[in-house]
Amino acid sequence: MAVTTPRKWVLVVDDNSRLRNLWLEVLEEAGYAAVGSEDGLVAAELIRDLFPDLILLDLRMPRASGWDFLENVRQNPKWQQIPVVIISAHLDEGPDLAKDSGLHIVAQMEKPLAVAELLAKVEEVIGPSVTAR
Repeated sequence: MAVTTPRKWVLVVDDNSRLRNLWLEVLEEAGYAAVGSEDGLVAAELIRDLFPDLILLDLRMPRASGWDFLENVRQNPKWQQIPVVIISAHLDEGPDLAKDSGLHIVAQMEKPLAVAELLAKVEEVIGPSVTAR
């Protein structure tokens, strides 16, 4: 009999509610547990209660940008190694992602983004949604 591990959690941070809800639905249908946030401030609150396996992060958002969120999160050693995939139409803004500066950014993807590309990247970074042993 196969034993399964708990579903993997993905935190989706994007101010576009239509896109965020689509990604949440797609992730859930693929077997991942997913929660969304409309900005970096709400995401900072969520991460305290939820230790995600992956963060999908937009850069341009109201109140607290993706960069603000990352800088805040990376100050806590507990959260420093959570992988982050930047998904934005504004990849040219902010720090040089190639230099990363310890933010543990594992990939960057440009909007618009096909659902299949999103799922492929999530699985590449954290593996299948549930693993059987």
